[in-house]
Amino acid sequence: MSLDAVGRYHLIRIITGLVPLSLPAPLFYLAHVWGISVYRSHFGSIAKGFGLGMMVEFLLQLLILVSVLVALVPNLKAKLGLVGALVLFTAWAMFPDHPIRGYVYCFLMSVPLLLAIWLAQWLCRCCVPTPPPDTP
Repeated sequence: MSLDAVGRYHLIRIITGLVPLSLPAPLFYLAHVWGISVYRSHFGSIAKGFGLGMMVEFLLQLLILVSVLVALVPNLKAKLGLVGALVLFTAWAMFPDHPIRGYVYCFLMSVPLLLAIWLAQWLCRCCVPTPPPDTP
């Protein structure tokens, strides 16, 4: 199977994108599990009228979906738009009823994804072979 230069570039871009963009979802899950005990020790009970277990699970599923979409989309503005939409939905779902959780989950939805986007672009630049210089 022979790939031309454009096809090879897109394959490298997708593979180097999937590797770092697979990290925010497990990080979100671990921070959530660890954060529950910290939240309980600092702020007491975690339920104010209803539990947020299903909402957090839905946010995790959205994070996985957005991570895959970000890995497949080549345009940086579209990637940032997807991350922004995810953060806006998280803020809409959490504020004003749960402000502390809102801050934490907005942070967990944005910063790891933005760092993964940066790392994916850096890896892509490192893995793409540079063309040989033209000799006069």
